Amino acid sequence: MRLYYMTSERWGSSNLAHKHLKFSRFDDLNDPFELVSAHLGERSARRFYNALRSAVAERFGVICFSDNWRSPVMWAHYGDKHKGLCLGFDVREAAEVKYEPQRLKHRLDDAQGGVHVTAGLVELAMTTKFDEWEYEREWRVFKELANRHSDGNYYEEFGDFIQLREVIIGSRCNLTANDISKLVGDVEQSVTVIKARPAFQRFEVVRQTRVKPVVMKKRGR
Repeated sequence: MRLYYMTSERWGSSNLAHKHLKFSRFDDLNDPFELVSAHLGERSARRFYNALRSAVAERFGVICFSDNWRSPVMWAHYGDKHKGLCLGFDVREAAEVKYEPQRLKHRLDDAQGGVHVTAGLVELAMTTKFDEWEYEREWRVFKELANRHSDGNYYEEFGDFIQLREVIIGSRCNLTANDISKLVGDVEQSVTVIKARPAFQRFEVVRQTRVKPVVMKKRGR
């Protein structure tokens, strides 16, 4: 599955040079309703979901992707106002985010003081967002937080699970395809580098056809 990760020039360059993506902590994401998409009108529900949120946030990290690199709003919000980069990956496994207009209601078990915890309920908490976020067309990769890097963060290395296949240079980004090639270095699969621009007739980001794509291939091929 081809998915896209938008970021600033600084962090995109670092990701390419180190061949990894950082897992975010849920507490650091920009939506205050992360992990609490449920209806919390009852006090017992608030107790239950606050405990569930703390447990999940402590245990798991997340990388957020999109299946759409053409959105000008996504470039504005996550691509540093079109000055950044969009990295395209073949991702082996990811969970699709579901968007809801209202917070979800679950039947409370008065005897247990909450909702029966299942893997499905945890996944629902991790992949449900308010439908005003729907423009993101988000997919998520989760990982248990183990093997912390020396800088205090957690990473997924480029490889079989997330395989770099594209680099899209933002329309206001100063990096060139040659700069990207130097950052990427040797590759196991071909990586295509293109330049983006605003479309002439639609509210969309498209490839700059005047800038020839660069395709990096594995040496010896």
